[in-house]
Amino acid sequence: MDESAEVGGGFNVDDRQQQYRRQDAISKPRNAVAAIEREILQEIASQSGRYGERLNALLDELAVLRQTLDHTIAKLRPDQVSDAEVSPALRTGITQYNRLRAQAQQVQHYLIIHREAMGFWNHDDVFRCYPIPAALTLLPSTHTPRPPEHP
Repeated sequence: MDESAEVGGGFNVDDRQQQYRRQDAISKPRNAVAAIEREILQEIASQSGRYGERLNALLDELAVLRQTLDHTIAKLRPDQVSDAEVSPALRTGITQYNRLRAQAQQVQHYLIIHREAMGFWNHDDVFRCYPIPAALTLLPSTHTPRPPEHP
């Protein structure tokens, strides 16, 4: 019999390795699940960032197009322009503007979905950082706004 075993001070390396393997095997599923969850959240956050970048690009395009349209509209004189004379380019520009706006709304919606997947439920920051302007409508020249009638 081994003397160290009799004294009670024996140290068996194989027993210690087996003990650590058991502890590692017990904790591995928890570590693996945590690693997968972390990876999923990182991917969701990364995708949210890409949606934010795309939304910024769309809003920049909208701003540039809006300046062009405002400049074109400013050249029109309401008393001398009929509906038939309104530039087809202006109508096309307004249509393009509204399509870009719809794309921006869709990307903003996807960004909100991704934020909710990460556990963020308040989206005030999204609306504040990425304000989507109102749609444009080309009104006929005969349109003159009147105050509401009171009974």
